[in-house]
Amino acid sequence: MPIPLQGGQVTLFGRIGAEALHALLWEFYRRVCADPQLGPVFESRIGPFPGAGWPVHIARIEGFWRSVTHGPGAYRGRPGQAHLNLGAGPEHFDRWLELWAQTLPEFMGEAEAQALLDTAQRMRPTLERFAVHGRAPDGPRRLE
Repeated sequence: MPIPLQGGQVTLFGRIGAEALHALLWEFYRRVCADPQLGPVFESRIGPFPGAGWPVHIARIEGFWRSVTHGPGAYRGRPGQAHLNLGAGPEHFDRWLELWAQTLPEFMGEAEAQALLDTAQRMRPTLERFAVHGRAPDGPRRLE
């Protein structure tokens, strides 16, 4: 059953659904790991897909997306910190967003896909700053 917001509107999570979100994330990260540019970055941190640390990673990411789409669960991670020393540059974030944009419409409607893409695009500067410069936007430099 879709999850309503105040005023009776259905949440973005309610429109997407738990099964579609779960399937989306597994397929997306399958593509990420198969990508010659992104695969080595992710597999060096998480291990070979779909084993190693991937079930835990997908569960954590699923919790994050449930949270930002007003779904059930209580994500308590620190996305910026998770990207410190990632070994990724702006070109990796470009490719990540490209694959995200390609995968989304296969699992949800156009409006929902655009909402998740918009969210990822808004997060990019912060995550990229942590990955590339070791700090949040407008934040102090990380001590080496």
